Amino acid sequence: MRKVLTELEKLDGSHPGLLVKVKQRFDQGTISAEIPQLIHDEFGLSVTETMAENYRSKRWSPEKERIAARKEAADAAIQAFGGDAGFDSLLLAKLWELMDKMTIPQLLTARSLFVKIKAQNLKEQEFLFKTGQLKPARSEEEQEADSQAQQRKVLHRIKEIFGLAGDEPPKPRAPLVPVAAGDPLPKEVGVSPTEL
Repeated sequence: MRKVLTELEKLDGSHPGLLVKVKQRFDQGTISAEIPQLIHDEFGLSVTETMAENYRSKRWSPEKERIAARKEAADAAIQAFGGDAGFDSLLLAKLWELMDKMTIPQLLTARSLFVKIKAQNLKEQEFLFKTGQLKPARSEEEQEADSQAQQRKVLHRIKEIFGLAGDEPPKPRAPLVPVAAGDPLPKEVGVSPTEL
């Protein structure tokens, strides 16, 4: 099936860049009535509003709709596979499937591409970390310590509300150290036998 060119597409053959300008203007929200003046100012050509509207309806709008539909389908596929992590798994499975058919140079190219992508991801994470947008992962011990500190603060606040708290803030407790029966208490624990 032959594609019939619009008048603007025919003019683009003799005036390269004309369609690029028209597409940019349509992308920016320019209406068809303003396109003839743009073309006259840029290229010195006289075109009608009908020619611009014809290009918009036959080429520009369908292309935008195709791109939007393709993006929507890709997003739906990614979500169907479980988001980015699921999609990564799918790509890895496809790569394993293709590895039997790939030549050594193709495998090396795939490996170097993977290394480049990994390096780019690390650079992005480093940037996010340096700008404070990404926090380093905390260990379970640190998370537990923060949780305990928050519990102590809440308890102290409750005591303040009911007038049971003293003037001093709650003291952090030393971590519990397991001690066998009959062993003396370690000095680093910081608890005297009278406090027990």
